[in-house]
Amino acid sequence: MSEISIIAASTVTAADLPLARLGQRFGRLDQQSQLALLAVASLNVNFDELAGDRIGICLAASAGSLSTDVNFWNGRDRVGGPSPTLFAYTLPSAAVGEVAIHFRLTGPNLCFVGDDQVILPEAADLLRRGGAEACVCIFCEVVTPECGRVISAPPVAAAHALFLKNRGEGIRTLREFDRDMKALCALIFQTKSAG
Repeated sequence: MSEISIIAASTVTAADLPLARLGQRFGRLDQQSQLALLAVASLNVNFDELAGDRIGICLAASAGSLSTDVNFWNGRDRVGGPSPTLFAYTLPSAAVGEVAIHFRLTGPNLCFVGDDQVILPEAADLLRRGGAEACVCIFCEVVTPECGRVISAPPVAAAHALFLKNRGEGIRTLREFDRDMKALCALIFQTKSAG
């Protein structure tokens, strides 16, 4: 079994968005895409040094695109109707596309709706099978206040990212039972702070 290394980790929240400078399109993206893009940018990986067609993306969205869907649906009562620009983000995989476009990553990608427990095993499988040489893993938690009222959930806006690579010099080795991206990102930051 090949060794998979965690090369970089990041966590961002809505509080980080106002300072983000990620191109002209960034401001028109939905919040989930903004957070995913910023989390990947915060990994500080120079993707230009790597073959973009050999880098995969695995993303899980805890509530899918529900917050954007609610925002789009509420737009039906506005003058002019729902925003056609917002419509493009009513798919959970929209954030994957934005990350792929921004960083020119054309390798395989997967999008899941639900918790983060499936991302790391899927990414590890992708790397072990040779489908990619590296993988960007992203877990997005976005529930806007409007969406939270609909689904009776507290508002949240955060994204966590890990960059995995086959046999790379990294922060730590991905272990077989590593599943919780939030905890893994927190552990990595705690280790960096202590060291």
